[in-house]
Amino acid sequence: MPDQPAYNTFELYNLSKKLVIACYELTHDLPTEEKTNLTQYIRTAAVTVHLNIAQSLSLKKKKKRKKVIIIIQNALTIINAATEVLLEVGFITKENSAKLTTLITACYRAIENLKK
Repeated sequence: MPDQPAYNTFELYNLSKKLVIACYELTHDLPTEEKTNLTQYIRTAAVTVHLNIAQSLSLKKKKKRKKVIIIIQNALTIINAATEVLLEVGFITKENSAKLTTLITACYRAIENLKK
């Protein structure tokens, strides 16, 4: 079996994987009318975060890494904004969104360290 990719060892990569799982769990029980609307946005943004983190951890050039980091931050913003909407309309509770909010914040802080 080949060696594991280097990005697997980074805490940020594993954190973003937890974010994807939390997004899927949060959106799993949404009403039918949201299954193809905010659910799609949240899940796509979460996968975007995870895959782009894997990519950014393997990039050597700072300029390319910065572009990928902006994509990641934008996707985190989408997840956060969509979650706020779901909370406001009563489709999820504050308790349900707490884990996701914590993961978004942790990912965002860890990504700030990649900029340096």
